[in-house]
Amino acid sequence: MSYLKTPNRLESLLDALYADLNFDAAAEEFKIVKIWSQVVGSHIARVSEVEKVVDGVLYVKVKNSAWRNELTFKRQSIMAQLNYKLQRPVIKGIVFK
Repeated sequence: MSYLKTPNRLESLLDALYADLNFDAAAEEFKIVKIWSQVVGSHIARVSEVEKVVDGVLYVKVKNSAWRNELTFKRQSIMAQLNYKLQRPVIKGIVFK
């Protein structure tokens, strides 16, 4: 028996499932967590962790105040890169804690 269709990726199936169950916000948060290290790089990813997204504001926990200060200066660039990867303006602000 041969299949005519190529199999779907699990990621696309989960996206469709989340949309059907009205979990769009959870799906977007999952995508943000997934792409965080790609956007900020491995060094910053080791000292930061995405906590949540509330009304377009991304909350990120950082290792210490020095990193919080550094990332505050990079906030606009990080937001632009995240929104570019998400293909729409999802993130309107970032709070580093």
